[in-house]
Amino acid sequence: MTSESTSLLLSDSCSPYLGQKKRNAWSLEETESLSLFTAENPNIQTAAFLLRDAILLAKSTSSFAHTDVFVSVNKPETLSSYSTATSSHKSRFFRRILTSSLVRAFLRLCMVGIVLLSFVEPPSWCRDFQGGDGGGDVGGGGSCKAAMSAQGIPAFYSDSSSEVKIQPYYPNTGTVWFTEEQSIKIECFLVGMFLLHTLLCLAADDFSIENFFYIGVLRLELDTVSARRIRNASIFRWVRVLTLCLLVKGILSFSLMSNPERPFAVFLRMILFITYSEGLQSEIMTVMEILPALFSVGLVLSMVIAFFGLVGVAAFYNTSEGSEHFSNLIEALWSLFTSMTTVIYPDVMMAGYNENRFVALFFVIYMILVFFFFQNVILGYICNIYKNRHDAKDAELEKAREDYCRKAFDVLTSGDVEYVTRQQLMGVFMILNQECDEIGAVEEERAELIFAILDKDGSEKLELNEFLYFGQAMLLEFEEFANYKSFVEKYFPALLESEFYKNLKQVVHSDWFERSVDVMVTINAFVVLVHSYPMLAGKSFQDNLDYAEIDSPWEVVEVIFTIIFAFEMTSKIAVLGFKRYFSSLRNIFDGSVTTSAIISAFYTCFTSNDRTSHLTRFIIMARVFRILRFFVVVKQFNAMSKTFYGILPAASRVALLLFCVIYTWSWIGIYFFGGLITRDPNNPTSYLLEGTDFADAFYWANNFNDMLSGANVCFNLLVINNWNEMESGIVAVAQTKLSRFYFLTFYIMGVMIVNNLVIALVIGYFLDEFESDNDEVDDVFESGRELVFDSDQMPTPKEFGKYVARLNPKYRLTAMKSKKVLKQLFSQRVRGREI
Repeated sequence: MTSESTSLLLSDSCSPYLGQKKRNAWSLEETESLSLFTAENPNIQTAAFLLRDAILLAKSTSSFAHTDVFVSVNKPETLSSYSTATSSHKSRFFRRILTSSLVRAFLRLCMVGIVLLSFVEPPSWCRDFQGGDGGGDVGGGGSCKAAMSAQGIPAFYSDSSSEVKIQPYYPNTGTVWFTEEQSIKIECFLVGMFLLHTLLCLAADDFSIENFFYIGVLRLELDTVSARRIRNASIFRWVRVLTLCLLVKGILSFSLMSNPERPFAVFLRMILFITYSEGLQSEIMTVMEILPALFSVGLVLSMVIAFFGLVGVAAFYNTSEGSEHFSNLIEALWSLFTSMTTVIYPDVMMAGYNENRFVALFFVIYMILVFFFFQNVILGYICNIYKNRHDAKDAELEKAREDYCRKAFDVLTSGDVEYVTRQQLMGVFMILNQECDEIGAVEEERAELIFAILDKDGSEKLELNEFLYFGQAMLLEFEEFANYKSFVEKYFPALLESEFYKNLKQVVHSDWFERSVDVMVTINAFVVLVHSYPMLAGKSFQDNLDYAEIDSPWEVVEVIFTIIFAFEMTSKIAVLGFKRYFSSLRNIFDGSVTTSAIISAFYTCFTSNDRTSHLTRFIIMARVFRILRFFVVVKQFNAMSKTFYGILPAASRVALLLFCVIYTWSWIGIYFFGGLITRDPNNPTSYLLEGTDFADAFYWANNFNDMLSGANVCFNLLVINNWNEMESGIVAVAQTKLSRFYFLTFYIMGVMIVNNLVIALVIGYFLDEFESDNDEVDDVFESGRELVFDSDQMPTPKEFGKYVARLNPKYRLTAMKSKKVLKQLFSQRVRGREI
């Protein structure tokens, strides 16, 4: 065997655990034996690095956590010069630092800080502000503070009220907490931390520029997955270094020059954030693939809008409809575009429709084409591309993972031997512990359990079909089942054999117990609604004195319900134990509501006033939400709730992409329109808003005076409704209709692409969950992420007792992927058993 394999080491240090205590030590006898065995068999080291690749390709990395790609090219006999994992003790030391949990957590904090800084620092438009009441040129952040706090009598009032009202001159969210000097110091510190991290990465690559940017590795003939990931990693490292250089240049120019402009620093921070987030990078790559595919559809859609624009200008010439919306081709195209978004439909046609009812045919035909057909075609394109991309990506990763396992299997086997022994696999684990910190420590007991899980037939050796699951098995973490014991089992073992506890256990595990709770929840919801009718109807306590009385009959009924639900909670805890009880999100919610009601009841006994009454009413109303438990009982609702829970890891990546889009367009808005939305009578721009739809709608808070206000505007644009009123204000103060391109580009990127990505994600996961057979693994918990097994009953028995196996949450696998992996590893191996 002479093939090469390139590994992608993602800096994801995670040490799965076997219980509450971390176990790192192997027995001395086992360690000495394995050290001698690996020294005599150098092929184990090569196989270990190949299996490390399989483990890392089996991971689904966090969308938010930092991941760096370190590269090593392994040959069967020797490790090449690119092997950063074994090149020197010094590089391993720096790698160990980079993969430590503390460093990773601190780096995440810096990632958050560099982005959030843009929301709390002075925006660029007001740094030289002069004017307003107390405006004056106070310099730096002080001038921004003057602008943000300036208030007085506005230039004009949007309503007919004659009352004099003091208004802020430059409406904002009040989140500009730092001066510019303070902001620069914070940015200097954060950029310094990123530079230090980059230096550590360089040190982990033996201070080799060629290794750091993967220059030499890119010349090799690699498999598709490795080539693509290394190429992307190389690009993002170049971008990161360039971004850091530009940020440093800006900081130095501020320190050496008098208050220079640095508007692009906000944008550079997001670029830096992207270079550290692999999940966000993945979604950006998805968008890049979607754009060319949508070009043809967008081109046809543009031609349809242009055709209707030409027809509209000609058909409505010299009419009220024409003068209002079709005065020229540009206005016609804009009116038709806004109609497509439904924001001004049917307003756009009312002038002509009031005069001639046949005018509706023009707009109805147009809306059928662009809204009902083309918009859904675009959604279909995006759904199809998104699904195909992720299916292809999963298939590529699966194939690459299996290839690494096959190569490792070939390295470990020789001659007529077609299996891997236990001692060989234990040797692999020892190499992984010594050389691959990014994998995490593998304890001896965990290693034995993984071997037992892989060994389907109990032959004490792994054949190829069993060995191929090594990567998935390494995602498992194990927890002793003893940790799930209830306090009765731990502290009152004598009660376990009592007739009362046996009956209680039987009741809690019975179906009719849950059905009874469902009935009580329904009755309680009805009682709460009847009890709360005066408040829901808007009546005051004076109109309904009985409702305000703490000792009313309604309160007695509520106390009875509180006792019932308290019995339910304590019974479940007594039988299931705290750990298993609180492993269910439904139990967490039910228990929180019940505990709050109990505390409120005791508090009410000693304190009786209006404030106590309001608190009690609020907690009682919260009980109504317990009716959401029916989402678990009804099959269709159950699929919806599981979809929502299972989609969270993937949705977090799309949410990051959406945040990135909102952040970027908010910065663009501040750059071009910052400070233009004003009520300052000393600023002539303020009078340009008089008579606009923006002013008449009191949209003053929708502006680009600070980042958070801009983000709110972008979110309003995302949900589409009434964004034309925001556009009317921006066009007025910008004094150019070219400002409409801002709204056009955000609609294309935010609504047509990112929003449809969210829809595609939800549809895909809902269909998968709805069609899945939930009974294939009998002992999977409600989340589908965990199961219990007895090591004594496995084909290769291990006298370790019972364990709970789960996919490590740090790998951010969706519920569907977690369930799939658990089924692959445990099907036909562990008989389902309720705990």
